[in-house]
Amino acid sequence: MKYIIKITLGLVLCAGFVTSCKDDDEPGIDGITVDKEEITIGAEGGTEKIAVSSNTQWVTRASEPWIAISPANGIGSAVCDLAVDSTLMNTARTAQIRFSADGRESKLVTVTQFGFGKQILVREPEVKILSSDTYNKRHFEAIISTNIAFKIGSVDYFFAEEANMSDEEKEEVKGERSDWLTLPKDKDLEMDFDRGARPRTIKVDFRWGMNVAPYTRVAKINLVPVNSEDKLVDDNGNKIDAVVLTVTQEKAMKIEDNRAGDSLAIITINSKLQSMMSFDTSESMLNWDFVTLWESTDKEIKSGELPAEAIGRVRSVSYAMIDLQDGESLPREIRHLKYLESFSVQSNGNRQLRTISLGEEICGLEYLKNLTIFSVGINTLPESFIKLGKKLENLDLTSNNFPTLSVVTNIVNEDNFPNLRYLSLTGCRATETLRDLSLVDGNNQYNGRNIGLHVDISQGQEQRTAFLKLLTWDKLISLELAYNFIEGELPTDAEVTAALMAAGKPVSYQNDDFFSEEELAATPSVFLDKISSDTCQWLLTTDNPVTYLEQSPVRGQDIPRVLPFAREVRLNLNFLTGEIPNWILFHPYFAYWNPISLVFNQQEGGKNTAGKTVGFNNVDLVNYDYSYYYGKKDPGTDQKVDGVAYPLYYRKFVLSETTN
Repeated sequence: MKYIIKITLGLVLCAGFVTSCKDDDEPGIDGITVDKEEITIGAEGGTEKIAVSSNTQWVTRASEPWIAISPANGIGSAVCDLAVDSTLMNTARTAQIRFSADGRESKLVTVTQFGFGKQILVREPEVKILSSDTYNKRHFEAIISTNIAFKIGSVDYFFAEEANMSDEEKEEVKGERSDWLTLPKDKDLEMDFDRGARPRTIKVDFRWGMNVAPYTRVAKINLVPVNSEDKLVDDNGNKIDAVVLTVTQEKAMKIEDNRAGDSLAIITINSKLQSMMSFDTSESMLNWDFVTLWESTDKEIKSGELPAEAIGRVRSVSYAMIDLQDGESLPREIRHLKYLESFSVQSNGNRQLRTISLGEEICGLEYLKNLTIFSVGINTLPESFIKLGKKLENLDLTSNNFPTLSVVTNIVNEDNFPNLRYLSLTGCRATETLRDLSLVDGNNQYNGRNIGLHVDISQGQEQRTAFLKLLTWDKLISLELAYNFIEGELPTDAEVTAALMAAGKPVSYQNDDFFSEEELAATPSVFLDKISSDTCQWLLTTDNPVTYLEQSPVRGQDIPRVLPFAREVRLNLNFLTGEIPNWILFHPYFAYWNPISLVFNQQEGGKNTAGKTVGFNNVDLVNYDYSYYYGKKDPGTDQKVDGVAYPLYYRKFVLSETTN
């Protein structure tokens, strides 16, 4: 008897468990779901089906009597049949079907029935958007129902405040007034009108640009029939030419020309760059990381190079770890940082796959001296970039997507940028794995992707001119061209001599190129534009021939005056071949260049377009012999040693640990 009771109790519990599971028909659903949100039907009416799923009881009802639903309630899953009456109207009508479950959010299905007239119905004909947002949120969907093929006829752009704006205000923001919407393509609007003129509903995506103007932008998008013979009617049956979708965008905060405006500009730029950095706005801008301000003690203020109004304004700002998307540009708010001396933006996500525009605004910064655009994804420079030439001293374009040297040198050259000291084009590779340039196709692509800075600088090649343009640049102290796809042979001494003559430059070193100890003591900065006459006087001589390996001996006046004051030149990890010329081997700062690592060393295992292994054939990467350059022993105070170019460098580079 005891066992019978236990068995009976077990069966009862099991039955309860089974019953519980049966009541919960849809254990994976929390609430209620339907398989469609939109139903569009013609004037003749008809039937439709809606699949509903729920884990509880549900009930449904229509907002208009011309729709009948069966079943109107249930438990769990079911398929509801909708019967839609025919209409005698010329215009469309709309109803909603609500599916409700106790204590859960209801689901709505919108039913649009067209009349006999030609109509384009926009679910929300007025759309309001923010002035700014992240890239992924800068779009909106328009739900459009129609019984004819349609297209976008035109878009009317204007500012809502236009009637009260002055001519000066209009001129200032005219570039922001129009074309800030990216319209869908015609194919995105195509629909299959099967079964006669049965209407259709589609979702159309519009992308929008950020508004930097302190005015409300409006765009009126005109939707018109593809076939001009189709005549539209409105909701009252009146004939119309187009259906209008109106988009209104909030105005941007006005950035004033003051310190508060600078802080707002920095925050706005950071937001638009989608940088991983942050600025503590509860602190004074004086304490912000990556930002410096002009102070009254700065020499530029004291000398009058900058007006006193610059005190307290932003002097430099840096951004890193950004996420600009393909086709975007640097935020236009940078123009408000009018006293900016240094600007840096680094490390864009997937920059090798994205093309970013530098934009025009940065080109108008009157006091910019230092510009770093590092691994962002730019592949060209705007023509107005020339405006920066008056002041710019340092330009770092490392790890971008420039396809050739001339894309840069046609704009950035000695004529346009007479004060530039540092130029870097290192690492402009859009692919890191390519070592064999013979695999590159005629479109400069490898595996379907652009490879980046790939040029042949051999004699007779177009890009050799661009390379020579860099070599004849007097004032450059640093030129970095490492880790690109530069192939070919370096220009010979004769070629660079011809290039120097064509540029109107001295072909060999002159007395004016050197400073004395007295001049250095009087003006310490003289070393930037001149060479030590004590250490490098051999360049002025013709009576002390020096021989490198088994090459022909050369004299000081035989050495072409190439990049005469450059302390740093980097050509490593490219695809160069042939000989290292004398203008490098005997350059007065050659030993400073760390040439074994940063000049001689080409791409390991690299092959050029012809399939030839890259590397120079007249230098030893392992045991390079500098004896021709600074000798084999301490010269003491002797400034001249037979057969040695720069004997005093022996003390600098060999005895540096034991002498001053």
